[in-house]
Amino acid sequence: MEVKAFLQKAMLNEQEQVRDYQRFAQTTDNERVKQAFYEFAETRGHTAAKIKDLLAELH
Repeated sequence: MEVKAFLQKAMLNEQEQVRDYQRFAQTTDNERVKQAFYEFAETRGHTAAKIKDLLAELH
């Protein structure tokens, strides 16, 4: 698979994980789980941003 195509796919996957983690965090009443999933979403967001930067460098 071409590097650009793989990075695009990876970025979309990370963004989807952010949405999934945030959505789950909003549905639970367990504060510990809620906080953990918001942190997971934040981490995935940082990963997506780094991938976006790599894509920008390819142009």
